[in-house]
Amino acid sequence: MIAAYQHLWKVMLDFIAPFLFSFVLVVLLSPVMIFLARKYNVLDYPNERKMHKEPIPRLGGLGILVAFWIVSLFCLPLTKEYWAILLGATLIGVMGIVDDVRPLSSRIRLVGQLAAAAIVMAAGMTVSFMPKVWWGHFVSYLITFLWILGIVNAVNFFDGLDGLASGMVFIAAFFFVMLAIYLRQLDVALVGVVTAGCALGFLMWNSRPAKIYLGDGGSTLLGFLIACLALYGGWSNDGFIVAMGVPTIILGVLIFDMIYITLARIKGGQVRSFQQWLDYTGKDHFHHRLISLGFNEVSAVWFIYLVSFGLGLNVLVLERLRNPLPIVVQFVHAILVFIMIFLLMRAGRGIVDGTKK
Repeated sequence: MIAAYQHLWKVMLDFIAPFLFSFVLVVLLSPVMIFLARKYNVLDYPNERKMHKEPIPRLGGLGILVAFWIVSLFCLPLTKEYWAILLGATLIGVMGIVDDVRPLSSRIRLVGQLAAAAIVMAAGMTVSFMPKVWWGHFVSYLITFLWILGIVNAVNFFDGLDGLASGMVFIAAFFFVMLAIYLRQLDVALVGVVTAGCALGFLMWNSRPAKIYLGDGGSTLLGFLIACLALYGGWSNDGFIVAMGVPTIILGVLIFDMIYITLARIKGGQVRSFQQWLDYTGKDHFHHRLISLGFNEVSAVWFIYLVSFGLGLNVLVLERLRNPLPIVVQFVHAILVFIMIFLLMRAGRGIVDGTKK
């Protein structure tokens, strides 16, 4: 068992420089973004659906985007796939930053997200478990579009407490990196290392009490990077069930929250179209419901961190398994965690109703 991981130590040393570079850049750029946001009034003002009590700068996405470009140009092999991720991330990030400064319509945001997804798909990054026939390709493209749109907006919607979204992205990137290194997918691991460094660097300024927010530019940018990271890697040699299960479990809290609140909003009549789904915001997410159960903001964030970290550990074990029975046991374990989240969300449903923008 130990011998199987001996190669990891040398490889991990190669990732220290880009991780630290991205981490330090974001840490140093964030105060500049705070200054610019205050100077040009790019602030997130409190209202009835938000948790903070005073205006907070919301240009975090710009600092992360600049750092991501600098580290990419100096530290990473710019393959076709990586260029696609970089260009798509730039489109997503710039559109989100513009939205932070001067709000865009949901249709424009949707078109931008679809265009960014198309750039990535043109480079060959799609789900790969469908049959190689015409309808299989169509379904593959459809699932990839839905995956990218879903994760981008899930991270954006989940950015509701200090440090929550950036910490969740760091945890997800960490486990993608560990798996990619183990599977010797070093290009994939480098994308994850830079994403993790940017997220952790921003967390230094975004932890409670937050000095700066991601804004739509930062949350959609990090969501896009994590979505692409899941598509870029080949996560198992044991068939599509495990390969598909790995990214789904790593991002399980985000995905479950997105699915649950979507169904609840449709059932409650708050959402009747895709545009309304994009526009609707409310205090009905997992973290809001934890607070309604008596958690304070810090304990709610750490509870979600721990659940996500536990699911990530589950995936590290899952990838090593070769016997069908333990694989089934690991999936059952993950399902039990999601049932626990469901019960907590049901228990916390008696909260303030969501409100539209």
